[in-house]
Amino acid sequence: MIFNAYRIRNRSGKLEPVISETLGLSKRKVRKILDEGLVSINGLKVLKRQLLLRKNSVVEFSISDYLFSNPGLEIIYEDDFILAVNKPPFLNSNRDFPDVESILKKRFKGIRAIHRLDRQTTGVLMFAKSNNIFKKMVELFRNKSVRKRYRAVVAGIFRKERKISFSLDGKEAVTCVKPVRFFEKATEVLISIETGRKHQIRRHLSFINYPVVGEFKYFRGSLPFLLKFAPRIMLHAEEVSFKSPFNGKEVRITAPLFADFSDFLEVMERGRKALPLKEYA
Repeated sequence: MIFNAYRIRNRSGKLEPVISETLGLSKRKVRKILDEGLVSINGLKVLKRQLLLRKNSVVEFSISDYLFSNPGLEIIYEDDFILAVNKPPFLNSNRDFPDVESILKKRFKGIRAIHRLDRQTTGVLMFAKSNNIFKKMVELFRNKSVRKRYRAVVAGIFRKERKISFSLDGKEAVTCVKPVRFFEKATEVLISIETGRKHQIRRHLSFINYPVVGEFKYFRGSLPFLLKFAPRIMLHAEEVSFKSPFNGKEVRITAPLFADFSDFLEVMERGRKALPLKEYA
């Protein structure tokens, strides 16, 4: 397993130092764990570093190997106009150094991110090789000519294919969800989006009470045992396809799952005995 799960029972004091002292981690690392929304207390996600723990509190979270060490950038597609990487977790797409765009610019001068993925979301992330190419690709997105497919794990049993089509921030937003595998209290789904609003998938699924497992911004409800230990938000941009506006060729880019996602799927499939849980009481 590329992640470990932790449970801390019956400790009192402020949350940050309790985790730091119990696991022997620096305060900087503990702040990162908390800021990424990984920690639950008594089943509910928390973000406050100085939250005061009561004696009967149960603190639970997972730490992925990717949280403190980036696996590197894998270029999964390149032609004369664009390139695409399989974006790792815990790394921003652009405009927030260190980010994928800034790292790539050391090798590819003048590239620009054509779209963005959330910090914890992995998968296909495309870059234009010039400003003119960027403008044409953005227009392709604006005209809904780019097909995007995501893979996710959601809380609850999502039994039937469904189209979610209510607006976000006053703009049209359409998300199509199809179940592909059922676990005890969760579902692996494939998702296609016809629009690209901010946090669209996370918001739509949270609002209908099937949050993406690991969600902490738009859903704060209690989750079943295994779901509390997701190493991040379980969302992966698996495939992007479109007809190139430059040469008319069909482009199809796919990105394999990172190990933290596939390992979590294995835990969900095999049950709690597969969870690499370390307990501190």
